[in-house]
Amino acid sequence: MSLRETIFILFSLCLGFILQYLPLADFMSWFVPQWVLMIFIFWQIQKPKLINFWWVWPIGLLLDVQQSDFLGTSVVALACVLFVLQMMYQRLRVFNVAQQTLVIFLLICSFELVSYWALILVDDVNKPLSLWLPALISALVWPWLYLLLSSMSHRLR
Repeated sequence: MSLRETIFILFSLCLGFILQYLPLADFMSWFVPQWVLMIFIFWQIQKPKLINFWWVWPIGLLLDVQQSDFLGTSVVALACVLFVLQMMYQRLRVFNVAQQTLVIFLLICSFELVSYWALILVDDVNKPLSLWLPALISALVWPWLYLLLSSMSHRLR
């Protein structure tokens, strides 16, 4: 692992935070993909030894602060997604992009569901429709994000 690759991983995660925080109209807020989660999933697939549970805490807490959620909800949801990813990252590397898109949809749905459950435990929140739209939009964006990040990753080597 070179220093350039590490810097690129951090840069891509910072870019994901910026893209996720872009101000949009109220009706468009449901259509924002989970940029940080998709970039995190990509790097977990590509560098499974580097991306581990130590990354979950800062990324999850930053997501909670950025989205004004209760601290820890994204950490728990991200830890669940990372656990599933570490169990199946070798299969995901073999899958083509269309198969990966389906798995990404399910992983982001599980992230949204765990976050929603955590919010229900703490606060009275009702947003069942908006729960699935970010996962669908993220699944549609995944092939282009995967191709972009993998080509940039290969150039850095």
